[in-house]
Amino acid sequence: MRALRFVSAVVLGLALAAPAFASVDSRVLMLDDIRTQQYEIRDGVEARTGRYKDLSASQRSELLNKQARMLQTIDGKRSTEELNDQQKTEVFNTLEWIEAVVNNQDDERMICERRPVLGSTRKERICKTAAQWREEREAARNMMDSRGACMDCKSD
Repeated sequence: MRALRFVSAVVLGLALAAPAFASVDSRVLMLDDIRTQQYEIRDGVEARTGRYKDLSASQRSELLNKQARMLQTIDGKRSTEELNDQQKTEVFNTLEWIEAVVNNQDDERMICERRPVLGSTRKERICKTAAQWREEREAARNMMDSRGACMDCKSD
């Protein structure tokens, strides 16, 4: 069961994180599979059983809220082809967040962002783990702090 969920999460992640492959690969993920999985997770979270018994009240609440927003996004849609790029990114990020919370591996979850390409009107999808995003923010903050301190030294 856990292996099946892992495989489905990997397949979904690849399909949502790499839309460029969609033109090459004719397979489309059916959103009914995601709904079924999320309803099973919801039942476990609400019953506080199995993998979900150790979630804190705030984690349970946040999981159910994120899940409800995601289910609303995919409501009435049959496949990932019917989602725009922003919706695909949101669904992917939510699924990754849920998986990380359930497995207690927040640093390993993938987070995708759509960022504009410099000198272009198009956007590209950038995906990194939560730990990688945090490390980049810290490195940028440290660089700015060290430059600020150095500029203070020169003004003396």
